[in-house]
Amino acid sequence: MVIGVTGGIACGKTTVSKVFQDLGATIIDLDSMGHQLLRDDPLVYERLVYSFGCGILNEKGEIDRKKLARLVFDNPDYLNALNNIVHPIIIKLTTEKVKQEIAKDKFKVVVLDAVLLIECNMTGMVDSVILVHAYEYKQLQRLTKRGLSKDDAHKRIRSQIPFKEKRYFADYIIYTNGSLDNTIKQAKKVWASLNMKKNLDL
Repeated sequence: MVIGVTGGIACGKTTVSKVFQDLGATIIDLDSMGHQLLRDDPLVYERLVYSFGCGILNEKGEIDRKKLARLVFDNPDYLNALNNIVHPIIIKLTTEKVKQEIAKDKFKVVVLDAVLLIECNMTGMVDSVILVHAYEYKQLQRLTKRGLSKDDAHKRIRSQIPFKEKRYFADYIIYTNGSLDNTIKQAKKVWASLNMKKNLDL
C-alpha cells in the first residue's frame, strides 16, 4: 500500500508521517529529496544557475535555498520555472524508490510525505491521499516561528492550491489546529482504517 500525506506548508504533514513511521511505515520524504537535488545534482545546479543567475549562490558557490526561495516566491513565473526543472526528476526518483521498497516487502506501507502531491499530479501513484490541514493563522504562527516574515509566509501559503480545492482529492483529512496529542490520535485512527482496508484487499 502506498499512501500520500500532503497538506499546506506548516500544516503538520511531517508530524503525521512520523506517527505512521513509528507504526511501521516506510517514509519517502520528497522535500528532503528536493533539497538533495539542489545540493548534489550537477545538472539541476547548472539549469538553476542558468535560469536564475549567480545571485542564488552562497559564498561557497552552492545553491542557497533561502535566496532561491525569496526569488521564486516573489515571481510566479520563476516558481513555475523552478518546478519545471525539479519536479519531473523528483517524480522519477520517487517512482523508482517506491518500486524498490515494495520489492523488498510487498506488504509494507510506503508513505510519500509530499507537500505538492496534488500540485504535481502524483495522486495516481498512491492508494489513498491523507490531507493534513490547519487554519491559515496557525500556518502563519508556525512559519513566523521558523523565522519567516509574515509577508514571506503569506506568499508561500498562497503559492499552493487552497484547502477547499485539495479536499476533493482526499480520502482522509487530519486537522492539526489543536494539540499534538489530538493530531497523533487522529493519525492513529487513520492508520487503523488504512490497515483494515489493506487486510480486506488481501
